[in-house]
Amino acid sequence: MSLTPAQILDLAPDAPSRKAGQEQARSGRWSGLARAGDVVWGEIKGSGASPYRTVADLSGPASKCTCPSRKFPCKHGLGLMLAHAAGPEAFPKAAPPDWVGAWTTGRAARAAAPAADAPARPVDEAAQARRRRAREDKVASGLAELDLWLRDLMRRGTASLRGEPYAFFDRMAGRLVDAQAPGLARRVRALPGLLAAAPREGAASGNEAVALAVGRLGLILRAAHRLDALDPGRQAAVRAAIGFPVSAEEIARRPDETDTWTVLAHEIEEEDKLVARSVWLAGRTGGRLAQVLDYGTPGSPLPPAPVPGQAFSGALAFHPAAPELRAVLREGRSVAVQPASLPEAGSITDALDTWAGALAVTPWIDLWPMRLSGVSFGLLSASEPGVPRFGVGDAGGCLALRDDPRIRSFVAVAAGRPIDLFGLYDGYGLRPLGLVAQGRLYVAPAQDPRPLLRRAA
Repeated sequence: MSLTPAQILDLAPDAPSRKAGQEQARSGRWSGLARAGDVVWGEIKGSGASPYRTVADLSGPASKCTCPSRKFPCKHGLGLMLAHAAGPEAFPKAAPPDWVGAWTTGRAARAAAPAADAPARPVDEAAQARRRRAREDKVASGLAELDLWLRDLMRRGTASLRGEPYAFFDRMAGRLVDAQAPGLARRVRALPGLLAAAPREGAASGNEAVALAVGRLGLILRAAHRLDALDPGRQAAVRAAIGFPVSAEEIARRPDETDTWTVLAHEIEEEDKLVARSVWLAGRTGGRLAQVLDYGTPGSPLPPAPVPGQAFSGALAFHPAAPELRAVLREGRSVAVQPASLPEAGSITDALDTWAGALAVTPWIDLWPMRLSGVSFGLLSASEPGVPRFGVGDAGGCLALRDDPRIRSFVAVAAGRPIDLFGLYDGYGLRPLGLVAQGRLYVAPAQDPRPLLRRAA
């Protein structure tokens, strides 16, 4: 398997690692470069007396280095993979040395090993029930405070929020954190940013966006107050919106959804001092969409994940919510499958119908993934002079695109031809994350806006 430089750079934990990895990629810095199948290795001089030994499995992708860095992958792991992408001929076939064999054997053993054989502790069901009741009581108290806060806000009118300092929102959000309702706290903390956003053509103004966000908070509260009357899927969706975690035991009981999952895009955002990475996948056989979401702290490693342009052949387990979208990776492996088209992509009308169906089930959705087939880019007639605004259209309809510096790159790649497009829709416009043109997948970079667009494979 071979990875493109763009795919490798998307594995970097932060921007400094990407830059340092590119500096380490020059093959002249390395000695003992070789490969065996998808495993490559080499040695590179570092600050210590002995060179660092670095090995990478391109099918994972995964890497290991003897340097003291706490980042994963480290700059040497990135550099080794980048060096192979730039010049695979510099990696002759060879038998793995002992240190490479020990790493690959250990990875295989850990993947095949069952859970640790430590004696199982007896489950104290009474203590579990007490903790569950205590959390439910805390959350109920937080919901009651949020209800009063929202009622007071609505009596005053959302326009009055423009005169409030950030502390006004932060106090309420902090109370929700104390009440163990982090999902609601995140929505409250987002309100000042919505007020400060500059108005954009075709998008919500600050006041409108805040009114919409407040309405969604009210819908979550209303659903929480009548939770027992909802079906299990909608109950799970309400609890997820509040911030209740899904336990590992509950995920383990979920059925497997087996397919070959095309990796459509990665997206990395920072929220509440955490780094959140979304890996968007689509089943090639069943066409099902999935979002694998991982969290970490800035600069810390995130779990390995297949990169855009690859595919994950194996099983996912979906969280119990309606509609089911978030999932976790089960057993499987990455394979080199380049999508010629987006699985189960459809018309703009079909996509909007799916969006409406999702809102009918969970009306507080902020963003929804869309797959469009055979659409073309164009300028909207309502664009201001000198400020072009793009959209996509097909025979049945048109969809505005959200303002994004990468749109021009998508338009250039399409070159006037119909393409398949994947992106996130917020009710006002679509933010493109990837497109398939002439049998190749192009994706927006997960973190660094430069370059504006990358060919996934």
